[in-house]
Amino acid sequence: MIETQSTFYVTTAIDYPNSAPHMGHAYEKVVADFYARSARLRSLQTHFVIGLDEHGQKIQEAAKKAGKAPKEFVDEKAKIFRKLYDVLKISHDDFIRTSESRHHKFCQDLYVKVRDKGDIYKGHYEGDYCIGCERFYTPTELEDGKCPVHGEKTRKIQEESYFFRLSSYREALRKHIEENPEFIYPVEKRNEILARLSEEVRDLSISRSTFDWGVPVPDDPEHVMYVWFDALSNYLSAIQEPADLHDTFWPADCHVIGKDINWFHSVIWPSMLMSAGYPLPRQVYVHGFILDKDGRKMSKALGNVVDPLKVIDDYSAEVLRFYFLRCVASGQDGNFSLSELEDRYVSELGNELGNLVLRVAKLVNTRLGGSISTPGNSEALDGRSVIADYFRHADGRDHHRAVDVLWGYVKRTNAFMNDREPWKVKDEKQFVEILGACVDALRTIAYLLVPIMPHTAKQVAGSLGIELNDLSTQCSEPGNYRLTMGKPLFPRRESTGSDTASDEKKNAKKTTSKAQKDQPTAVDPFAKLELRVGRIVDVREHPDADALFAMRVDVGEEEPRSICAGLRGHVTEDDLKERKVLVVANLKPAKLRGIESRGMVLAADLPSGSIVPVNPGDAPIGDLVGVDSVESRPKKKLSKSEFEKAPLRVEASKVSYMGNPLRSSTGPVVCDADDGAVVR
Repeated sequence: MIETQSTFYVTTAIDYPNSAPHMGHAYEKVVADFYARSARLRSLQTHFVIGLDEHGQKIQEAAKKAGKAPKEFVDEKAKIFRKLYDVLKISHDDFIRTSESRHHKFCQDLYVKVRDKGDIYKGHYEGDYCIGCERFYTPTELEDGKCPVHGEKTRKIQEESYFFRLSSYREALRKHIEENPEFIYPVEKRNEILARLSEEVRDLSISRSTFDWGVPVPDDPEHVMYVWFDALSNYLSAIQEPADLHDTFWPADCHVIGKDINWFHSVIWPSMLMSAGYPLPRQVYVHGFILDKDGRKMSKALGNVVDPLKVIDDYSAEVLRFYFLRCVASGQDGNFSLSELEDRYVSELGNELGNLVLRVAKLVNTRLGGSISTPGNSEALDGRSVIADYFRHADGRDHHRAVDVLWGYVKRTNAFMNDREPWKVKDEKQFVEILGACVDALRTIAYLLVPIMPHTAKQVAGSLGIELNDLSTQCSEPGNYRLTMGKPLFPRRESTGSDTASDEKKNAKKTTSKAQKDQPTAVDPFAKLELRVGRIVDVREHPDADALFAMRVDVGEEEPRSICAGLRGHVTEDDLKERKVLVVANLKPAKLRGIESRGMVLAADLPSGSIVPVNPGDAPIGDLVGVDSVESRPKKKLSKSEFEKAPLRVEASKVSYMGNPLRSSTGPVVCDADDGAVVR
């Protein structure tokens, strides 16, 4: 879709500033910023809007509690939200606030258009109202008489209200969604809306008279507009001035919003637009929640809230951006773990990206005086397919897969250097060919880092002596580089008493002290794994788990092991019988729905959502598999979290750890999956 466009308009939900910004606010803005920067990187004229939803009863009550007028209260909160987004390097073009006069004017104009269409009428509403959600709930939606979101008792409210004839647009909207499959993404969120539209849709209360902090209803100042009619209008009110903004950018290309407000953006907003005569946005992209490491929604009551500004202080905005885009799958909930962020910082940012830049710069400076010229993309590390795959996923709203593609290329470049060993090459022409390929690869990596870590991208480009200009030509043209050896991009961190990742690890009682971690003899996470070649001698469907096979696997012991694997729906029993597989043999035994599992069969994720088992080739049953750079020191009972600290991925059809291929006694372990595919 984006290939035929010259403009790109992306928005986020506007935040409700009744309290401090949290991880969910930060995540949503980083995701939208990734899509905005991806568009700009390809020279699309881009407009990116974020902002604050500053009206409503919650704000009025919070301001009163703080002893402030509502406008004074939201002005102070706006500074806090702006600070977070500035620190996160969010590249928004506008920060719309619903208390602004430009927003009031447009809101009232939109109201009049809908009213004149005959879609607004006056009536009375009675029901259970949650101030936190600013919505009414039906008795069946309540949980023990309480709001299902906040767990608090609702208020019985009866009041005069203006209503929008939402029910009149049910069929037209359902038809639009069915005819435009990309209108709501991901598909499960689209299906949720279609299912709700198959049922009765009630008209919507769009005004309140019990408080006055809001946009006054035209011709009836006793009423102010209800939050959704007010707040949703920001996507248009933000592009009314100057006059050509609307004509250039509407309809919006992508509304980035959380799953809890899908109905409002996918049903109420487009129905309002239909009534007022505006074209509908091209897409509503629905993301999940940021949960704590145990899968719980973050809340002050649970004491599991993590302050994004604190994490940024400890690591940097670049690292938090990388973590969000790398570790939280598009459209899904994501567990935020400070210990995982630390591990990614060390292994992927420090060891893989940072060390790659340093190694290349050092070799070019040592052997060539810092200067090198290249003919362009080498065949060995051609970045053109990487760029194409990266933007294919970006345009498909799969940011995490785009980052997977880039990181697969980072790993492949590391593996290329390790295989070619340029430090041993005496012939200068051959040396220049190898290093030239690596430098060109770093140029591509720098460009593709821009939407993820914009400052890091500039640092990588600076180390190459280049500026990041037009992506369409720069990554395929000859290069003239002047490399400098700067400081490490991601230096080893010194823990402090306030270190957030250390605090999490101490609380979980999972890690050693800083002094132990700093010892040079610390065990590499991969060393703790015992990977052995196995053969499936028997396989059947698990009787109590639809996704599992129950298997017996020969790993060279006296008796085959019982192992359960989540491969049903991806491969058949016949495909697995007598098949060789790679097994994590020292994984702590566990009962899965009544059947003991003593190990884990490794498989790779495919872009299609399918799973393919790893193929250990001709290696004998029971053969120990490792990597050349790590001495094997298997732990007796390995936990799942310890296994996850040694990330395995597919690189050039080989299963690799940190750029090093896994090897059996007969050679590398292969896997029929795309580069960057996760193996688990």
